[in-house]
Amino acid sequence: MANTKNKGRRYSIKLRLIVLPLIVIFIAILGIGVRSSLLIKDSLLDQMRSDGLELSHLAAAQLETATVSLETVNTMIENNISAVARNVISNQDNMSNNTLTQLAESLDVHEINIFSQTGEIIYSNLNENIGWIADESHALHLMLREGKVELMEEIRESTVSNDYYKYGYTVSPTGDVIQVGILANVIHDLSESFSYQSTVENLAKEENIVFALFADKSLRAMAHSDRERIGLDLSDDEGIQIAAGNGEVYTSEYTYLGIEVYEVLVPVWINGEHVGAINLGISMDNVYAAVSKNTVQVGILGLISFLVIGSILFVMSNYVIKIVNVVKEQLNVIASGDLTTEFSQKHLNLKDEFGEMIGSIIDMQTSIKAMIENIATTSQQVAASSQELTATSQQSATAADEVAKTIEEMAKGANDQARNTEQGVEHINGLGQLIEEDQQHITELNKSNSEVTKLKDEGLEVLKDLVEKTNLSNKSSEEIHETIVETNKSAEKIETASDMIKSIAEQTNLLALNAAIEAARAGDAGKGFAVVAEEIRKLAEQSSKFTEDIGIVIQELTSRTGKAVVIMQEVEKLGESQTKSVELTSDKFKGINDAVERMGGITLEITRSGKGMESKKNEIIEIIESLSAIAQENAAGTEEASASVEEQTASMIEIANASESLARLSEEMQESTAKFKY
Repeated sequence: MANTKNKGRRYSIKLRLIVLPLIVIFIAILGIGVRSSLLIKDSLLDQMRSDGLELSHLAAAQLETATVSLETVNTMIENNISAVARNVISNQDNMSNNTLTQLAESLDVHEINIFSQTGEIIYSNLNENIGWIADESHALHLMLREGKVELMEEIRESTVSNDYYKYGYTVSPTGDVIQVGILANVIHDLSESFSYQSTVENLAKEENIVFALFADKSLRAMAHSDRERIGLDLSDDEGIQIAAGNGEVYTSEYTYLGIEVYEVLVPVWINGEHVGAINLGISMDNVYAAVSKNTVQVGILGLISFLVIGSILFVMSNYVIKIVNVVKEQLNVIASGDLTTEFSQKHLNLKDEFGEMIGSIIDMQTSIKAMIENIATTSQQVAASSQELTATSQQSATAADEVAKTIEEMAKGANDQARNTEQGVEHINGLGQLIEEDQQHITELNKSNSEVTKLKDEGLEVLKDLVEKTNLSNKSSEEIHETIVETNKSAEKIETASDMIKSIAEQTNLLALNAAIEAARAGDAGKGFAVVAEEIRKLAEQSSKFTEDIGIVIQELTSRTGKAVVIMQEVEKLGESQTKSVELTSDKFKGINDAVERMGGITLEITRSGKGMESKKNEIIEIIESLSAIAQENAAGTEEASASVEEQTASMIEIANASESLARLSEEMQESTAKFKY
């Protein structure tokens, strides 16, 4: 079993010293390799992109330079043609075929022709041209129709040879047209070499260029390394739209005919004018091949490093395992109790950390020897002392047990006293609550007494006001009674006057009747008097009727005033009775007022007495609570003392038990130390 464990431990140490570091190193090398490959890949791709952009810009600049150069050369030729034409015009007065031949030779011009306005060559340095007539589609007629004084043709191939010529036309003051032709084979070849098509084909010949093209602003391929694609409409190509249409640089990566390409489009500007864009497709195969090669190299280098480091770790781990085994065997011997064995001199002479560890083990072995000797001596002394301590602790435990019983009885009495005191406190608290309730009732009674006093005062005020109003009512009734009596007397006077008016009316009526009789006797002379007498009679009858009406009214007034007098007499009696009742009520309220004031004084005395009882009750409660607290403290103190004595007793017992255990341990320690060899 021990050997199996040792093998397991040895394998575990080897695992930690070899396998785990190798795994870490492998992961580190793998990470470094992957990271370096990615960095190199990114670096190569960035360099390729940068080179592609630079190459595209150079191609665009080359196109611009070539175009400008060709335009400059073309302008120089056209200027030369114009100069020759001016020389011809200056010699037009002495014009002849020989003159043109001399001018052509001196000015290095291949052909000079003078056309009439009808298109016929009338003079030429070449005799075969004389008499040739230009058709209507000729540039000569085009210039004349448009009214131009000068026209320059593009370089064109001769119809009779493979040579290329540059022709220019100038109208002379006489109306004739001077044609000058210069041999332009060199310029044509130069134009061809500098053309867009030649440029893209030369670019496509580079090893890493997959394709090249030039697109104008109409988004058509004006030049392409694949001639079959010349003139192709590229309006649906995003890069062409951006570069050729908008004049911006555009880059992208995609697969073209199975090849990963990096596409670069750069706008082309000629004399500040945007004319199109150059498009290059750069192969990325070389970059990926370089990345793959670098990955393989890094992998091989990492594998070699891994093997070298693994070998070094294996050698070092074997050395470590040997030293560890020696240390382990020595520790096993020490663990068995043998402290007499020592390390070999070879191991003692080691100057590394293992030498320090072996020195520390030797120091530990020496310390353990001294400690075992001290333990053996001390254990004997402890055994003797523990026996004495056991006997003493047993005696102390017996005495403490008796003290605990006595204190327990005292604690029981203190607890009874505390309970009785608590009950007294509860009863006094109940009495205090009743006193507080009586105090509250007395307070409410004081409030009610105050309200009754207030209502009594208000009632007295109301009675006082009622007495005043009753007196006023009686006075008013007397005045009304007197007024009615006076009215009755006035009615009697009116009745007497009415009787007198009635008597006068009757007498007037008799006088009117007598007057009428006298008028009748007088005949016609008495008619006027008869009329007056009739009117007087009518007035007398009306007065009699009015007096009768007045009499009826006076009778009714007299009757009503009589009733009013009777009623007022009864009202007067009721007023006198009411006045007496009010006076009696006022007397009763005065008696109530006296009784309420006496009751208020008694209530105040009860309130003062209740407050005194409240104060005494609080003092008694404080005293009882103080006694209760003292009783509880005494009970708690006795309980604590009892508990302390019990704890002390238990401690004594524990000390006794511990002493016995200590004695046993001392014996066991002596037996254990006896196993060591020192």
